[in-house]
Amino acid sequence: MKLSIFVLSAALTPSLVSAALFPKDSLVKVLDHKGFKKAMKDNATSVVAFVAPWCGHCQRMVPEYSKAALGVYPMIPFYAVDCDKQSNKRLCAEQGVKGFPTVKLFPRGEQVQPIEFNGAERTASALYYFANRNIPHGVKKLYHLPQIPTWIEENVDHPRALLLNQGKGIPLLWQTLGNKYKDHITFAIHRDRQGKSSEKMGLEKGEPQSSKVLFYPAGSMDYIRYEGIQKHDSLSKFFDSIIDGTVDLSQLNEQAKAEEFVPDEEMLEIERKQEAQRIAIAHGGFSDLIDFEAALLKGDGADYHAQHGYPGMMGGSPPKKQEAKEKEEDLLRNIMKSQKEAASKEAEKPKMAKTGDAGQVVFEAADTGHARTPVAGESMSATSATPSVSSAAVAPSPETEAREEDSDERTPVPVSAEDPAEEDATSAPMGTERPKDEL
Repeated sequence: MKLSIFVLSAALTPSLVSAALFPKDSLVKVLDHKGFKKAMKDNATSVVAFVAPWCGHCQRMVPEYSKAALGVYPMIPFYAVDCDKQSNKRLCAEQGVKGFPTVKLFPRGEQVQPIEFNGAERTASALYYFANRNIPHGVKKLYHLPQIPTWIEENVDHPRALLLNQGKGIPLLWQTLGNKYKDHITFAIHRDRQGKSSEKMGLEKGEPQSSKVLFYPAGSMDYIRYEGIQKHDSLSKFFDSIIDGTVDLSQLNEQAKAEEFVPDEEMLEIERKQEAQRIAIAHGGFSDLIDFEAALLKGDGADYHAQHGYPGMMGGSPPKKQEAKEKEEDLLRNIMKSQKEAASKEAEKPKMAKTGDAGQVVFEAADTGHARTPVAGESMSATSATPSVSSAAVAPSPETEAREEDSDERTPVPVSAEDPAEEDATSAPMGTERPKDEL
């Protein structure tokens, strides 16, 4: 059974293409009144921006909002509603929209009151964390192996799903599934460092970055190991069928196991953009530093999918049949070739930065005519242009270890040893509210 993981054209509906604010390649889906009502019937966490095409604040927010949508795709959908359309005015009034843009997070569709974004800066990072930290997932952390049997027994009357994961924190995918099926399935996670817990439970150690999903039917102390692809669509289909109760569990698992992983070109393009986001944040917002160019020229990143998985996955690449594997390898080679060609052209341009003796970035002179303050040991005649750094530092993936430090000025996100996925609490105070265009 073949299943294409993602068809971009299906996600980019005509309403999105015709939207005045958002570009065609944005993953933000524009909703009308009927589409909004349908989206709110789902228990998923989602973010909705109420905007108007003429609004200057909205126009400036669009690229940041689109980057945040890319960072959490496909686990947390990002939507937009054009309140300038006559057919949407009633909806915007019902949602209490008094200025543009108004951004709201709906934790569980219409079941839970929305949370309005009041951040001091409408950057991709701020919007990303706003979505990531407000998922009411209810996933229980089992820190030690002996806690697992206790948890199984305490919740024996309910279906239970346990994730054995080698990474730190709760993967965003597991959070979104825990939220979506909160009323039907009890979720938990155990950090299986280097696969040691798996071995003690009689399972194989597993590859680095790998995960195992164990499902315990209601009334049973024994698990069935999920054999399908650990991605959003596949796991959702599996859990939907369990709740429906019309399919035998063993048969359902065999169907999941037979699913073939066939990434298409559109999906690989989305993953390439997500990769570029992570690289950019790792380099302080720059994507054209000397070491980054050199890495691309050397072919680094060819194993990116094996290390990080694809959009909506918990890491690692699932097994693929030979035909699908060859197709993916051809697509990856083409992408890497394009990256190398782009890096080669960039390398021929005058360099704007180099690494100093102390490891810091030092800007070199460029033929721009603009003067700069000389560093120690330089003459006053040295000139260079200082490239600007966008305040929209791209949001890192849930697997990165960057945490936002909130402040009144919404300064760029510093790196810490914490993982944002470790936090179960809601978002921290967002600072001073940004201005809006009034109705």
